[in-house]
Amino acid sequence: MKKITILTLLMLQCALAGAQVQVEANIDSISILIGEQAHVSLSVTATKGKHVTFPRFKAQQMLTPGVEVLDDSQADTSSIDNGMVKITRRYTVTSFDEKVYYIPPMVVKVDGRQYKSRSLALKVLTVDVDTLHPNKFYPPKDVQDNPFDWSEWKNLFMYSLLL
Repeated sequence: MKKITILTLLMLQCALAGAQVQVEANIDSISILIGEQAHVSLSVTATKGKHVTFPRFKAQQMLTPGVEVLDDSQADTSSIDNGMVKITRRYTVTSFDEKVYYIPPMVVKVDGRQYKSRSLALKVLTVDVDTLHPNKFYPPKDVQDNPFDWSEWKNLFMYSLLL
């Protein structure tokens, strides 16, 4: 009887361990130039039927001071084994100051209970500008005139005449 009880408890514990909620945050590029965009993906893996609430950001709202949220996508849901689903939401961010930014953990609510993602980092780089020669501008280049060589086309031309 003890063996059956222990076996039942172990099976129940394995089932509960598989039903855990996992929250993951990823950023597609860790360094961008000033004004470029990066995408932060926030994913939640939970059992099917759970109510998941992602953080909402308005356009031009700061994710952290210096990192601006431009847009957020609709949640994308995909099914996984054992009655689990993975729900992903993507946020488009940008920054206009050269700095390494710490993006704090994002909070996701699953059935009223809060779960945090891991923190992220975003490095914003500047574009080098020649300040010694500010009046030195280079005009756009013309369309390049490529040389035409008959030796490359001679065989093709002869075969087309023969046909």
